[in-house]
Amino acid sequence: MKKKNAFTLAEVLITLGIIGIVAAMTLPVLIEKHQKVVHVNRMKQTYSILANAFYMARQEYGEPKNWDWDANNLSEENLNRFIEKYLLPYLSVSSTGGEHESWENSYVCRLKNGTTMIIQFDGYNKDGIPNGPVTDITALRFLISHKSETSSFTAQNRDYSRNNYLLVFSKNEGLKFANYNKSRDRDYYINNGSQACNKNIVKNKRLSCGALIFYDGWEIKDDYPW
Repeated sequence: MKKKNAFTLAEVLITLGIIGIVAAMTLPVLIEKHQKVVHVNRMKQTYSILANAFYMARQEYGEPKNWDWDANNLSEENLNRFIEKYLLPYLSVSSTGGEHESWENSYVCRLKNGTTMIIQFDGYNKDGIPNGPVTDITALRFLISHKSETSSFTAQNRDYSRNNYLLVFSKNEGLKFANYNKSRDRDYYINNGSQACNKNIVKNKRLSCGALIFYDGWEIKDDYPW
């Protein structure tokens, strides 16, 4: 009678232990890679949704520089009027309105893909006051969250390297990520100033991270501060 070969209990436990160690080493890497892919895909999708909406608005109303911005009127009524005329008809939204924590007049909008947007007027201060209040409107600013956040754009819970990013639609330059400039090189987004995208900048100030992902061809590279 032939003797059957079988694993001993010790061999089985050793094998399971090895499998557990390998899993513990590889799972965090796989999870992080998946999170990065999800983040970039949602960024790309939301960017495309907005770009397409503004394209359709152009077809109906002409170039944005000729739209009725009412450039010195930063009231909530003017913001609502502008968005509901030039943007909202071309978006697929699940809801509008709701509470927010921003001190500036804001329009809260939630897209059907789950993205939450706080929309505000942007522009410049005619008196040249650095970081002073906007007095002349030249753009719309989109504070975007993938976690339904409606806090102000400098709130401590904001993370511009993961869940949040800032888009700007300028009447002269169209839609782009905050701090993006096609004449700049990659090092500019990583190392330039207090809004750079690196691990030495606090997460709620890494406003250049969206521009860096866009510059890198919708990719999160190894030196990205995830």
